[in-house]
Amino acid sequence: MTPTPIETSDEIERAASLWAVKDRPLTPMDEASLREWLDGDPRRRGALLRAQATWSSLSRARALGPSARWQGAQPGIIASVSRRNLLAATGALGGLMAAGLAGLFINRYINETITRKGEIRRLPMSDGSIATINTESRIKIDMTDTQRRVDLIRGEAWFKVAKNKERPFVVAAGVARVQAVGTAFSVNRRDGGAEVLVTEGTVKAWLDGADQQAVLLNAGDRTFMGHKSAIMVEHAPEAIDSALAWREGQIALNGKSLSEAAAEYNRYNQIKIVIGDPDLARERLLGRFSTDDPEAFSSAVAQAFGAEITKTDTTIYIDTKKK
Repeated sequence: MTPTPIETSDEIERAASLWAVKDRPLTPMDEASLREWLDGDPRRRGALLRAQATWSSLSRARALGPSARWQGAQPGIIASVSRRNLLAATGALGGLMAAGLAGLFINRYINETITRKGEIRRLPMSDGSIATINTESRIKIDMTDTQRRVDLIRGEAWFKVAKNKERPFVVAAGVARVQAVGTAFSVNRRDGGAEVLVTEGTVKAWLDGADQQAVLLNAGDRTFMGHKSAIMVEHAPEAIDSALAWREGQIALNGKSLSEAAAEYNRYNQIKIVIGDPDLARERLLGRFSTDDPEAFSSAVAQAFGAEITKTDTTIYIDTKKK
């Protein structure tokens, strides 16, 4: 299944408004981030033009000053409009700014994103970073002038982090903490801790309250962090590549048992795969399959092992053939 750029119109409008009010001229880094953001979705150019028009209208209102009907009422109200208290002047200009930007012009950006079963979402962030969020996951992004923080409330996400040494990028997942600058890594929150896989650069990982015991992970490294075990780092680039196949809408089976493969498919689909024979469930598999096609996978298993398939509206049963 192709990852879906399911960015809502409201999210696009909010991001566009942030770009519209940035101080000009933009820095070279911001110019590059803006170009990448515009290229990511055809709707964004129109949103940016609308946001720029709104900001331009507010700027003209500020320059003109209060009209005669407001003279003597509250001197200086219009003249005080700035990029940081912009919301005070939005009421007369329609719903875009008031509905989409409340609370954003204090140099803080907050966003919470939830993915449904089977959904894989690519989420551009306000700093130029990108999050790719796996099925049934929930993240909360909180960005300020001094820090970029992501809380992985449940599930799994891969992050491509824009470089900014002045604003550390930290992911919190239960007891686990991961910090990166200009790198790419995934965090998978599980019972008792979180798994961290690094695909690019270097990250620092530690347990909450134990930052003095932090470890460094380089590209191709992975670890699991939990209170019940020491942090052990393993270099396993091929295993990481397979584990992150979900970013392309695939499940990489490389050596997984049939029961493990079924559990993986059941994460993404309403139709469940059930293995009837315990011996068959232990069989090992190789290859890659689409996350959203359990029927094709089941057919391949039936051919490979001479198994029998029974289907209902909600379940695919795979079992050994009756003799």
